[in-house]
Order: sequence, then structure tokens, then C-alpha cells
Amino acid sequence: MFTNVARKAFEVNRTILRTSVATTRELAGIVGDGIANATGVARDAGATVVGQTRSAVDRTVGELRDNAREVAGQARAQGERAGAAVDRTVDRTADRAIHTVEHSPSTGTPYEEWTKAELYDRAQELDIDGRSQMSKRQLIAALRHH
Repeated sequence: MFTNVARKAFEVNRTILRTSVATTRELAGIVGDGIANATGVARDAGATVVGQTRSAVDRTVGELRDNAREVAGQARAQGERAGAAVDRTVDRTADRAIHTVEHSPSTGTPYEEWTKAELYDRAQELDIDGRSQMSKRQLIAALRHH
């Protein structure tokens, strides 16, 4: 009888052990599947984030490129307007300088052919003392001796 009881106890323990091992295997499979699913979800989420980031970067780069082109176009237009303004200023300045030079005696013109006002202006440029009190002849002499 003892043998039957021991055998029955052994059989019960073996059944319990087999059930425990089978349950453990099943749980391990479930956990493994869960990990695989979680890994897939993480991989898919990562791919989605990477794709969205790439798309955002592409849009940003495109907008930056467009903005840079627009700014370059505006700068080019401003440069052209500024260049035209400078050209006009240079032309006016050159015209005024030519007009001034044409109405002044040249360096080859004798002082005697200059007006007293022209002689005075030249004496003023050279900072000749007493020029305001000088006659035309005195201005000529002072300019020649300077």
C-alpha cells in the first residue's frame, strides 16, 4: 500500500511539475511575443519619428533655400538701385566739377587774365595773409612769391 501511495504521490508531483514546466514555457512564449511586439512597435514608432523628422528637415531646408533666394533677389535689387543712385551722384558731381573747372582759369592762364575774385580765391586756398586788403596787382605778386 505504501508503494501505491508513494507512486501516486510521485505521479501527482510529476503532473504538477510537467504542468509547471508547460505553464512556464507558455509564459515564456507570451513574454517573448510581447517583447517582439514591443520591439516592432518601437521600431515602427522610431521609423515614423525618423520619417517625420526627415520630412520636417526637408521642408525647413526648402523654406530656407526659398528665403535665401528671396533675400538675395532683394539684395540684388537694392544693389542695383544703390548703384544707379551712385551713378547719378557721380554724374552730377562730375558735371559740377567740369562746370567749375571750365569757368576757372587754367594753370596755363597768366594771373593777369584772372579776375580779382579768382585771384582772391586762390590766395585764400594758399592762406596768404592780408589778401582781403590787397589789390589785383598785389594779389598777383603775392601769389607769384608764395
